[in-house]
Formats: sequence, C-alpha cells, structure tokens
Amino acid sequence: MSHIHRRQWMRSGLVALSQFLIGKPLDREAEAETRRGIFDAHLHIPSDNGENFQWHLVTRNMNEFVAYLDKCGVRRGVISSSWSNKAQTPEDYRQGNREVAKYVERYKGRFRGSCVITPFRIDEALREIEDCHRQFGFVWLGEFCNYMTNYRYDTAEWTEVMNLAARLNLVAQIHATAKEMQYLAETFPKTTIVFPHLGGSRDDIFARIDIVAKHKNAYIDLSGSGIERVGILEYAAREIGADRVLYGSDFTINEPSAVLARVQNAFLTTDDREKILFRNVERLLAHAGGRKT
Repeated sequence: MSHIHRRQWMRSGLVALSQFLIGKPLDREAEAETRRGIFDAHLHIPSDNGENFQWHLVTRNMNEFVAYLDKCGVRRGVISSSWSNKAQTPEDYRQGNREVAKYVERYKGRFRGSCVITPFRIDEALREIEDCHRQFGFVWLGEFCNYMTNYRYDTAEWTEVMNLAARLNLVAQIHATAKEMQYLAETFPKTTIVFPHLGGSRDDIFARIDIVAKHKNAYIDLSGSGIERVGILEYAAREIGADRVLYGSDFTINEPSAVLARVQNAFLTTDDREKILFRNVERLLAHAGGRKT
C-alpha cells in the first residue's frame, strides 16, 4: 500500500470511527435508505439531568446512546426521557419532554418523540399532553410506568388521560401487569394501547398474549423478559396477529440486538418479520395524531 493510499485509508477509518463514537443525524440519502429499516418502538434516552436506567452506566449521554444503536443496526426509534419517567413535579416531566423534542430535532429523520406525564396534578398533565402534540408533533405517549412514581390506572385522573389520548388519536404505551392490561384494554377500547413486555413467567406470558389477542385496540412490544423463550414470538404472532406485534428493546435498560436476533431468527414469513421490525410502528405513527370525530 502506498503512503498516499495508506494515509487516505487511515483518514477514512478515523472519520468512520468518530461517527460511530458520537452518532450522527441521518442525511437525506441515509434517511431514504432507512424507510424500510428497523424501527424501535421503545427507547429511553439518557437525560441531561443524569437520569439513566442502567445499573452500571456505559451509555452516559445522547451521543453514546446513538452510537450504540448504530452498532446494533437500529436506525430509527420512538424516544422518551428518563427524566419524565421519574418526574416528581410537572416541571420535571416538562423538562424531560422538551429534552426529547430537542433530540428529535437534532437527529432529524431518526427519532420520533414521546410525551410522558404523571397524573397527580391532572390539569397540568393534560395541558402538557396537548402542548407536546401541538408544539412538537408528538403522537406517542409513554412509556407510562405507574410503579415508578406510585400512581394507579383505575382512577378518575387516569381516565382523563386515556380519554384525551383517544380524542387526539394518540398511541399510549403503558407498562402494566396482566390485571392492569385487562382493565385498560377493556375500559378504553377507543384508545390505541401498546403494552411493553411479553412477561416474566410462563403463565404471565400466555395471559398477556391472550389479553392483547382479544382486544383490537391493543398491541404488544417485545422488550424485556419473555422474548428469550424460543417459540413465544411465533405464538404471539399467531394468536395476536403479526400486525399487532412491535419490535421494541427498552434500551437503555435492555439490549436492542438481543430482541433483534430473536425476530430475525424466528420462524416467521418475511412479510411478518418486516411488519414486526418496522412496518407496524410506521403505520401506527402515520395514522396517529388526527382528531377522531
């Protein structure tokens, strides 16, 4: 290799390495290429205030978060803020949601933003949902995690949240037990609900899949426990239908490529695999946001 060629090779390698380390927005050509690319329905960004769900921090900021997704081959996703999930006040979740909006703008074409609230001061929570939808174009809510800040889904306040989601035609992603899933799916049939996680035990997995299968407004994402059980994804696709199963990783908590490997190696048709990896979430996002009459 000549000195000039060696120097060019080293320069190109350094550029590629720097892009991997810091992550980058999609340019127009790359954005077009990823229209049929993997789309993660469940991502928690590391927050500017230091909130991060990892027990030992390895992706400490947004640049490292994006670089890790690049490494896994995940080029698009729905993001919410760790800051909002742990919010103690409306100001906390407002700051987290605006942090999400900032990174949606910074990484244009890469991420779609999600609004997270807690329902304790319900008027402010409802106003925040409307503001995020109107100002930032958010059509996704959650992941809502009631156990983090100790609220319940069977309350008058939460009913107002779900009714607003239905009226604005927003997608609500809700971490719930099987009992809570049953209540939410039955009580709010006009609200599109994505339930994360297949389940933690055999009985739980089959119960959760059965609930989603019976309620056409319900979807399930594959993040967390359960996906590692070979055959469960195939069962979910058969019972629920591949149209209502979404690829989601729960990164920064869980590993994106572990779920990808199970989907890519599953006994599914090519069409069903594509639905799960990106088409279903694309369709949900495309159809959300217009007020229902």
